[in-house]
Amino acid sequence: MFPRSKERGVRLFATAGNPERRETRVSAALCDWAVRYIERFDFALVPLPHATKAPAHEGWNRDENLIKTAARAWQHWLAHPHDGMGVCLSPSRLVSLDVDYPEGARAVLAAEGIDLDALMASTSTIIGRAPLLEFKAPAAALGRKSVVWPPRAGGEKPVTVIELRAGRVQDVLPPSIHPDTHQPYTWHTPPKDGFPPLPEELHELWLDFDAFKHRARNRCPWASPEPEPARRPEPRRVPRAPGTVSVIATFNAAHDPVAILEAHGYQRAGRQRWKSPNGHGGGGVVQLESGK
Repeated sequence: MFPRSKERGVRLFATAGNPERRETRVSAALCDWAVRYIERFDFALVPLPHATKAPAHEGWNRDENLIKTAARAWQHWLAHPHDGMGVCLSPSRLVSLDVDYPEGARAVLAAEGIDLDALMASTSTIIGRAPLLEFKAPAAALGRKSVVWPPRAGGEKPVTVIELRAGRVQDVLPPSIHPDTHQPYTWHTPPKDGFPPLPEELHELWLDFDAFKHRARNRCPWASPEPEPARRPEPRRVPRAPGTVSVIATFNAAHDPVAILEAHGYQRAGRQRWKSPNGHGGGGVVQLESGK
């Protein structure tokens, strides 16, 4: 899938029946994958214990513990030939859509105008037991969000439908071994020239997640819909005296809201949304009215 890495840490002399040389071969193959991820996509890699999804070492997502060079990749996977690997998202400038329950995810996203299968065909997608779609992260930071449906029956667990993943979390990469299927993770749609930007429709859902989460929850086929959240009453407006000038209208006519936001460090995060430089996750978002 990827061209061979520019570095080879060992020469391989494969001999049938020689377990030490076979292990060296496996280890070198993992090193090749790791080096390709680093050289081609500038990934910050995370070692994973064999057939697990979670890092075992404390502080794994701190910069000093991430593997970002070919030399460190060779050093680690030659010494630990059975380890898997993951990518730490924000240092690698990625966000992802984790499709935990594909049937539910198709229904939830279709209702928002997003075709999951078409998106998978055009987006770098990893398959373990379910799809994991990788995107180039937008400029404004995003938080980790989940759509969860209620349990199907008493005593069962809630059903996670999708997870929008961002920040210093990690996604498992091929060719790591999946803990349930005991098969390697694979690229359903391999990355070619980098990763596609996060689609605007998906970005909008991320930014307005509370409203999306409510709509998605009410598409659960085995649970009763929840009522719409109560709206706060509109504050009572005192009518302006005849002949007086609106201070707000005068200010708006004399100033450009976009220029004001840019001057204070806000960044565009959608068609009409601007993200505060001090906001975290989905907080600190300003939405402008159409036309301004």
